[in-house]
Amino acid sequence: PPWPCPPAVRTCPKLQLSLENGQVTPGAMERVPVEGTWAEFRCDPGFRLVGAARSNCTKSGKWS
Repeated sequence: PPWPCPPAVRTCPKLQLSLENGQVTPGAMERVPVEGTWAEFRCDPGFRLVGAARSNCTKSGKWS
């Protein structure tokens, strides 16, 4: 009998892992961001983050 295929894993577009005045820290991420991985954003002193401090790769293949 044929081998069952593993379920497809959704991937998200690669993030730009640099900020002009801050840092992006990938979490649980290897070369390709897949469902369940995340990225955290942090600003340098004197700068304020606008938007969410964390983005998650969702089941739909988009960043939250």
